[in-house]
Formats: sequence, C-alpha cells, structure tokens
Amino acid sequence: MIHLGCSGFPVPATRYLKEFLAVEVADTLLGVPGPALVRRWRREAPDGFLFTALAPKEVSAEGFKPSAAGQAAWEAFLPVVRDLDARAIIVTSAPEMTASKLHRSAVRAFFEGLPTDRLPPLVWEAPASWELRDAEATVKDLAVAVARDPLRHPPIARGALGCFRLPGPAGFKSRYEDPALEAAAATIRVSRCDEMLVALCNVDMYADAKRLRKMLDA
Repeated sequence: MIHLGCSGFPVPATRYLKEFLAVEVADTLLGVPGPALVRRWRREAPDGFLFTALAPKEVSAEGFKPSAAGQAAWEAFLPVVRDLDARAIIVTSAPEMTASKLHRSAVRAFFEGLPTDRLPPLVWEAPASWELRDAEATVKDLAVAVARDPLRHPPIARGALGCFRLPGPAGFKSRYEDPALEAAAATIRVSRCDEMLVALCNVDMYADAKRLRKMLDA
C-alpha cells in the first residue's frame, strides 16, 4: 500500500486533510507543535489518515554526536509522536555530513540506543552525497529503513516498510517536470514492500504530489 503526501502542510491543514491521506509532519524538525494543534490535526483527519513525523534536527546535528540539546529535543518530540499515533519516525541528516567511519559509527550508535520496541518504525535519510550501499551498511541488521530518492536510487526489493522522499530535482526550490515524476512513479510502482511512505519535500510539493498521485493511480 502506498501512502503519498507532503512534508509539512503546504496549504492550510483543514484543506490538506480533505485532499490527501498522509502527511509527514515537518513542524517537529524545528520545534514541538502545541498539544491543541496536534489534537486538531487528529480530530480533523479522516479515518485511515496516516501521520509520520520528522525527528528534531538537534538529534542529527554535528554528525549525530550525542548532546544534551539533542536528548532534550528527542524527549520533547516523543509525546507528539504518541499523540499523532505516527506510523513512522523520519530521521534526516545534515547535508554536509560525510560518509566517514566516524559519522557512520555515530549514526549506528544513535539508532542502537533507541528503544525500538516502544517506538513506531524508524526511517533514516542519509545525506544526498552518500552512496545507498553505505547508508544501508551503516544500519545493517537494525530495525531501520533507509529512505530513498526514486530518481537516484533503485526500487525497493523487499521489506515491511519502505520510504521514498522527493527533495526536488535540484533542491528544495525546484519543481518536478512530468518526465521526472513519471520516472519516480515507475520506480515506486515496481518496489516490493508491504507498505510504502512517499513524501514530496520541495517548494512545489502540493502540486507535484497531486500530479504524482494521478500517475500512480493511472
């Protein structure tokens, strides 16, 4: 099953919740949304709506180096995850983080230290500069799915949960033309996992997500 949506609400939430059945809550990357706001999202979401949430940027700052700020941000984030009944936690990485042995060890140590039996599934997005094989080797044998870009990476061959994130063909401020979205749709279609999260993350995510949805439904 494919759950397609945007990273954040590109239009007012009330409108978005009537048009899509999934969202990657992005407010949590920079702070903690108020309980009243979270409750409103849950109340207004239709039956079957799926929430995921971005982990705070502090946890991956300085190459996932442990810090008091990162720990505090993570602890403040978890109640939001529970209130949303989030299907997954998406952990992103600072773009400048290299695939050095030090950084790979820090990433692995971060995920190894999480109580995965008490958390929803975890998804990690490595920096765009990393090779997919390096990202997958870093979390090998851990309960962590590696997010892919359908225009840069091959289809997902197997798994219970897969994730594709589309950051824009040339970064956040770029939009996808139809040929690029068709190519992304082709990769997503042939992927083989039980459940698939697909999030548009670029400035034109709202329009691009609607176009991609039509292609996947065709």
